[in-house]
Amino acid sequence: MTTRSSNNPQPLAELVSYFFTRREAILNNWRITCENDAFLGKISTLSRDEFNNLIPIVLTLLEKRLMKEPEDVDPAIAATSHGLHRWQKSHALLETIRELNHFTQILYNELEAFHALFPKTEARFLLQVHRLIAQFMSETIDGSVKKYDELQRLEAANRASSLQKVIDQMTELSQLRGTMLRTTSHDLRGSFGIINSAAHLLKMDGLSQEERDQFLEMLNRNLTNVQSMLGNLTNLSRLEAGEDMLQIQTIDVVGLVKKLIDDALPLASERGLVLSADGPESIIAQTDPGKLHQIAYHLLQNALQYTSSGFISVSWITENDFHWILSIQDSGAGISGNLAGLLTKQLKPNVEPVSVLSPDQSDPVSVLPTNEHDIPEGSVLAQTAVNSTHREGVSLQLVKRLCELLDASLEIETEEGRGSLFRIRFPVHYNN
Repeated sequence: MTTRSSNNPQPLAELVSYFFTRREAILNNWRITCENDAFLGKISTLSRDEFNNLIPIVLTLLEKRLMKEPEDVDPAIAATSHGLHRWQKSHALLETIRELNHFTQILYNELEAFHALFPKTEARFLLQVHRLIAQFMSETIDGSVKKYDELQRLEAANRASSLQKVIDQMTELSQLRGTMLRTTSHDLRGSFGIINSAAHLLKMDGLSQEERDQFLEMLNRNLTNVQSMLGNLTNLSRLEAGEDMLQIQTIDVVGLVKKLIDDALPLASERGLVLSADGPESIIAQTDPGKLHQIAYHLLQNALQYTSSGFISVSWITENDFHWILSIQDSGAGISGNLAGLLTKQLKPNVEPVSVLSPDQSDPVSVLPTNEHDIPEGSVLAQTAVNSTHREGVSLQLVKRLCELLDASLEIETEEGRGSLFRIRFPVHYNN
């Protein structure tokens, strides 16, 4: 219970001092409120530092706004960075808005508590502070919403890019169809008709062996690419439409991962790659086996496809009683530029601030937010999509959506010319 001997404080300085002294209690009360909200079930899976994230910095910025002092950090960058953090932790936009609304109400409650301690404080002053808090928190919420909007635009660009590549593949097949028609005088209808009839056409007279080999290789390549991209787009559409429901079971997740690795060994050997697996013999956890399989399969196949030589390392470990981690690392070219590079920046691991009173002085590195994760505006993003390669389709986006469905967080580290690391942090169990 906080008490004061004075009932006539210097309002602004006393209020700022009060808020500063109450900072830890404010953060704790915010967490308790969020954990008691049935809509925010994921909060309990976050550590203290993960939950607080950049909010201590937000409190410092609010203090400076009240005192009309220069702000060391752009509040908009702090807000968008917090939104990115929650997206990385697989929180939906409505969940992020809801928890920030709870935080705003906690600040209002503290203002009322201050008034109760100092009843002679002018009502006009308290109203001004209330309005300033409302405006400041509105800016914070708007910044988080802006980040989610940027991420949705990036996802849309990924989908558009993949669809364009399907169209390009089918155009190539159509051109091949014209060549084969002139040679065989068979009228085939549609690009997929070419694929289905390829074996028959390649047996026709009039084609040289070189032409047959060329057409066969092109058909096989396009068939694989088209099937993969359309399959990913279909799966992504089902996820976004909410048609793919969770089927949670308690299983040994290591057994599932090891089976995938065993199945991938022949392809790794064929490509001259060393595929290794490390981790405990067993991890019993709740999960949706089908979706876990999809996540691990896509990331492992991605590593196999885009690593021309060297190593692929798959490892797993329990982090604590609440999480286990699956990591897939390769010695490929890394991910840089274009859409995949933008998405990778959004999934870069965070350094969580530990200090509540001086988050800008946390060791061993500064945790002040930056704008390096900004996503360009429409025309620039559209041009980036045009220049994207096949790797930059919807595969990562599909994995991210599956992670969100499983309340898992996805992190990506990449170094151009040296390789990439994909790290997924899964819950060990789920609340009913």
